[in-house]
Amino acid sequence: MYDGNQVLRFENKYKSKDLAGLGIELTERKGTGNYDKDRTRFNYIYIPLTTSNLKSEVYYKLKNQNIYYNDGKNTNLLNGAIITSGKDFFESLGMNFVPSGRTHQVGKEKGKPILVPRIKSEDDIPEKVRDFFDCSYKFLENIVGKDNIVYAEVHYDEDTPHMHFYFLPVVNEVKRKVFEKDEEGNLIKHKVIGKDGNFKLVPIQKKDKNGNNLYEIEKGKFLNCDQFWKELGGKTSYAKIQDKYNEYIKDKGFNLSRGNIGSNILHIKKAEYTLNSLQEQIKDMTLELDRNKQLNEMELIIRKDIDNINNDSLLNPIKRKVVGYKDEDINNLINYSKELVKNNIKNKKDMHDKDMKIYDLSRKLGNLYLENETLKGNNAIKERDKIIKNQEKIINEKNEIIESLDEQLDKLKKKVTNLINICFTLCKALAHKLGIHYDRDYNVDTDYILNYAKKINKKYKKDIEKDNGFEL
Repeated sequence: MYDGNQVLRFENKYKSKDLAGLGIELTERKGTGNYDKDRTRFNYIYIPLTTSNLKSEVYYKLKNQNIYYNDGKNTNLLNGAIITSGKDFFESLGMNFVPSGRTHQVGKEKGKPILVPRIKSEDDIPEKVRDFFDCSYKFLENIVGKDNIVYAEVHYDEDTPHMHFYFLPVVNEVKRKVFEKDEEGNLIKHKVIGKDGNFKLVPIQKKDKNGNNLYEIEKGKFLNCDQFWKELGGKTSYAKIQDKYNEYIKDKGFNLSRGNIGSNILHIKKAEYTLNSLQEQIKDMTLELDRNKQLNEMELIIRKDIDNINNDSLLNPIKRKVVGYKDEDINNLINYSKELVKNNIKNKKDMHDKDMKIYDLSRKLGNLYLENETLKGNNAIKERDKIIKNQEKIINEKNEIIESLDEQLDKLKKKVTNLINICFTLCKALAHKLGIHYDRDYNVDTDYILNYAKKINKKYKKDIEKDNGFEL
């Protein structure tokens, strides 16, 4: 008999754009979780951030450890893992749970109270629970290497204790393609048709006598997510780690069930899950059919109204000469009027769709929705609804402003990026002139180059003042 189920989940697709939000959730405890701020002070950090935020920490470690990486928007910079188990397991280790005041909304536990850890002091965290997370941390550390860990922390302030573990997927060697070169060492390229249908020049990869592509092994430190997981077993890497972790944690005295051995599916079979959720699906499907019926009826009405626009005499006046106006201007005005009417009809449909979504959300609140319908006749409720509508209008206007600012910010970011690239290129070129040769852009000592440039400008300015003293 097991004390609980093993939960070890990996995520290997954290890109640069994901790091800011993830960092805020981890360190500031802001996000979609049910955080109890009274318990946040009991969270335990194994590896803290040494910089201001998670994103800067990742780039700091990459640079500080001389890890070569591709700084593109689609590069998987960070990997993560979460280790935990169910309430029953932590209770078996001596942790107490109390009702949270919330209830389960789905699944077998639907309607039952949600229990959370009772932690008022450090003494309320059993030593066995600490040992469990210590052993789990050590297991992951042995897999990824201590130097590659970016952040690791146990959270006791949510519904179930769990450990977050984030690391850089670093490998010590990579395979590089070998390309054909001419006598002067320049790459030989040939024309190919790209996905966009246009021709482009690409290097020709070298082949051996059997026609196979040639590669060379490069040693060093490289951030390479695909290669990292291939070395751990490729498609079966997750399953192998699950098996090893289960064997390891049981050897440490923690009786956890692995689930289906050799599989990434834990705790429950697909057929069993389908049976458990079938009744809920039937209810939702019945309501969805009714909703779709209403939407289809609305769609037919909208189409009919739009078809009638072209036959409407008010929107299609008899063409005649109008003194002072061109025929083209009159036709444009007629077409503009048609578009206004069409947009008005489409807006009605959008409003209807939103009403249906509001109804769906209200239905999920059960009795609260019915109670709200009953109270709608009250003046106080009407006044409240009026205020809410005004607030929604203000929010929509603010969202439009935010979208516009986001677009401007994106354009500004592109310009800044171009300027930075130009700066690095110029600094590198100037460094070459000074006899300093850098192999990578981020190694360029821009402060040194800038000071040298200032000296040149200062000297040049003095020369100008001497030559043009009369004009000054």
